[in-house]
Amino acid sequence: MQSNADHRRNTHRRSGVTWIDVAVTIFVLLVLAALLLPAMGTNRHHSRRLECQNNMKQLLTAMMYHASKNDGALPWLSVENNAGIVSNWVIDLLPELDNTAVQSEWDTRSYKERARFEISLEMLQCPSDPTSFQVDGGLSYVVNSGYGHFQVAPQTGAVYEIIPHGQNTIDWDRDGEVTRDDRLISIATGVFWPKNQGDTLRSSLDYISSADGQANTLLFAESLNVGKWNSAKTLDIAFVAGVDRIQFDGDGSAIQHLSLSGANLGPYGVAGGNIPRHTPSPSSNHLGVSIYGFADGAARQISDTIDPTVYLRLMTPNGHQFGQTNDALEDY
Repeated sequence: MQSNADHRRNTHRRSGVTWIDVAVTIFVLLVLAALLLPAMGTNRHHSRRLECQNNMKQLLTAMMYHASKNDGALPWLSVENNAGIVSNWVIDLLPELDNTAVQSEWDTRSYKERARFEISLEMLQCPSDPTSFQVDGGLSYVVNSGYGHFQVAPQTGAVYEIIPHGQNTIDWDRDGEVTRDDRLISIATGVFWPKNQGDTLRSSLDYISSADGQANTLLFAESLNVGKWNSAKTLDIAFVAGVDRIQFDGDGSAIQHLSLSGANLGPYGVAGGNIPRHTPSPSSNHLGVSIYGFADGAARQISDTIDPTVYLRLMTPNGHQFGQTNDALEDY
């Protein structure tokens, strides 16, 4: 006959937790974590991408308001004088971005103080951009400043300005002089230009609409490698393409100056490099796509593997007038 003590000991053994129970529990938890964590990461990434796209839409809306108040004219890329920066496209859009107070503070500061005026503005920063998000002066979005002469360091791939970028820097017909006709061709390659001495040609939504069309012209792109928003330097606040990396059908004397036969853009191409402040091309952390803003007000995601000639055609607001065909644009 079993005693009460033996019965209590057997009952205690049967109700205990064994190492097998613990192992099974841990295994189940690990399986659940393996299933849930990727989904949580995907949702977080998707949320950040949507926030980034919403920022782009805010910038586009601000640009449209600015143009409507200025007879369709778009801002200069930047304006400087001998003392320093006067304004740039960001500063010009501040009132439309509900930051009139920031613009007023900018206007009251000396040129020396403006160089240190690094306020964090949320709508200028993509949450997926680790170099700019919640960083004073951080900028994740740049504007289209067309084709130009630049220098690429052969060992590092870093891009430098040979001469200050502008609409009067390319002698397209190679006659030894940059004339008004040359400037008209340069203007046809991009939208936002630094205002250099004597510059009067300025892009507008009407110009884009009557040329290649607003739905086929880039205004903005994401970039992980730009500078602070309080800069007047092209490579800090714009994306560009080096003219020496583009193959044209025209021989320099023909009218078809912008007729493209190919391109090897390197650091100017989409996701073309990762050198801070010296890779003037679109890039993002959105896993194979970047967000672009078009002149029709649309914010769109485009694959990082876009054909370089299609990308170049999207940069030009009036390439068609100078021999560029647009039949490939439907493929982007």
